[in-house]
Amino acid sequence: MMLMTRERRPLRRLNLTSEFERIHNLVDELMNEVFGSWITPSLTTTPNPTQTTTWLPLVNMWQSGNELIVEFYLPGVSKDSIELHVTEDTLTLSGKCPTPWGNNTPTVYRYEFPAGEFYRQMTLPFSVNPEKVSAKFENGVLRV
Repeated sequence: MMLMTRERRPLRRLNLTSEFERIHNLVDELMNEVFGSWITPSLTTTPNPTQTTTWLPLVNMWQSGNELIVEFYLPGVSKDSIELHVTEDTLTLSGKCPTPWGNNTPTVYRYEFPAGEFYRQMTLPFSVNPEKVSAKFENGVLRV
């Protein structure tokens, strides 16, 4: 009979934060492979700065009295590059946000701001009159 001994090592402490981040990155990569990077903005992965992507602007929507108010967060986007279309039941926003380096391809060490084309279409919770729609763009927020 052969006796086997096992080396005793101190238990390693698990870093749950890094484990959750690793799992989040794996799920993020899977979602990007299946649906493309436009489906969910990533919190932990860094996109390729030379790749053109479509991103979703963040949105707030609420009702005040008989008005429907929709706000889009569009930092770095110029007013002239925004297209807004409203029908009775749908709101569509599209446009483009340039990268800070223009057409050059620099060495990028961190890239988290959204850039490239954006597109967001949503069904409104109730019918609206498109002729009464107004929009105001101020400090990177479009309020419709």
